[in-house]
Amino acid sequence: MQIPSSIIRLGSVTPRRASESLAHYSQYFAVGKYNMLAPTQDIIAALDAVQSDAFGGNEVERLKVRAAARRLLARVETPYERAWGFCFEHPVVCAALQTCIDVGLWKPWTSLGGGEKSLDELVALTTPTIDTNLLRRFVRLLAAFNVVEETAEDRFKPTPFSYAIGDESTKVRASLEAGTYQYHVAGHNLPVYLSKIAYQEPTDVTMASTSLGGCRAHPLTLKPFTGHMEAWTAWKTPWAKVYDTTKLVDGARLDGASPLVVDVGGNTGIDISHVLAKHPDLPAGSLVLQDLPEVIANAQADKRITAMAHDFFLPQPVKGSRAYFMHAVLHDWPDDKAKQLLGNTKDAMVKGYSKLFIYDIVLPPTGASISQATMDVEMMSLLSASERTQSAWETLLTGAGFKICNFWPDPQQYEMVIEAEVA
Repeated sequence: MQIPSSIIRLGSVTPRRASESLAHYSQYFAVGKYNMLAPTQDIIAALDAVQSDAFGGNEVERLKVRAAARRLLARVETPYERAWGFCFEHPVVCAALQTCIDVGLWKPWTSLGGGEKSLDELVALTTPTIDTNLLRRFVRLLAAFNVVEETAEDRFKPTPFSYAIGDESTKVRASLEAGTYQYHVAGHNLPVYLSKIAYQEPTDVTMASTSLGGCRAHPLTLKPFTGHMEAWTAWKTPWAKVYDTTKLVDGARLDGASPLVVDVGGNTGIDISHVLAKHPDLPAGSLVLQDLPEVIANAQADKRITAMAHDFFLPQPVKGSRAYFMHAVLHDWPDDKAKQLLGNTKDAMVKGYSKLFIYDIVLPPTGASISQATMDVEMMSLLSASERTQSAWETLLTGAGFKICNFWPDPQQYEMVIEAEVA
């Protein structure tokens, strides 16, 4: 369901005017004179004037302001307030969100078009029916964190975020559930696990999955995890916009004997669909989507895309493709397993013709973003894996028999497309 336009606040200023206003007030913070020269309400008004829709869909500019807002909060909060947030606030907010998912609050509220509801009306939407005071305590907390808006005593309105939780197409709910079933558990267990292995860098993926509660195929966890991966992929810049895939079409042998692109570990097919959208006239058999059987069974790829169940730790069955593509695959595995996967891919490639494309994080030497650094430790806690620096990627790929042709950064500065070929 599309979010009604009535709940989206229109920005009252342009990003440029908001930036100028914030820059004006920042000088007073810098000299510690904001009480005299910049009234608190003026500062708050300048901050409140910045709205996400004011960026006109420019994700790069929006992400810059998001990062600046996080830096602002880190400066304004005291050390104890920051500790309070990490230890005290985040766990119970996640618990409240998950409980409201479990009793089915979000989906019917969104399906009904949202709107202001009394507490009793919200209770009536739940199945099983939640105790009234229990829900009151949860939505009061969620209102404090701007998940819902409190309009009066025991009356609440949805926000774009709460609408999105109830709209399955956004996969926001799936991401929250993936946190409940996997990420929170793995993070909680990480310090104890590291103490057991004498604070050595984890490299045993088997131990990680059992000791840390990492990614395991289970009916309860697979659907949310798959949905979370879909949402994460959709959030990022399509790889066909980072690398000009027209270069692959030029000179490709599209005679039915070999495809243009094989998407290895491609989940439900978002990445391979970007290639089809850019090259809709490709002949049948040109695009192949591969993943485990339980994932492929839920893939709803275009009929022009060949969906194939395949374990990438087994020999690659599709030989001689123009390109083999892996998005956020190798970061799931420590080097020994990654080399095995790469070896299976290399054996199927034609030297001088086939290309390998890896779309993954390339950690910068300094200044890694919150998203990049978080993902690095997340991979350690879930899978004994890591994000890699440019030199680490060069070592891995060279050791697996490849040579790197180029690094293509995405405009969001989150990942890069690594172009490689058989050495």
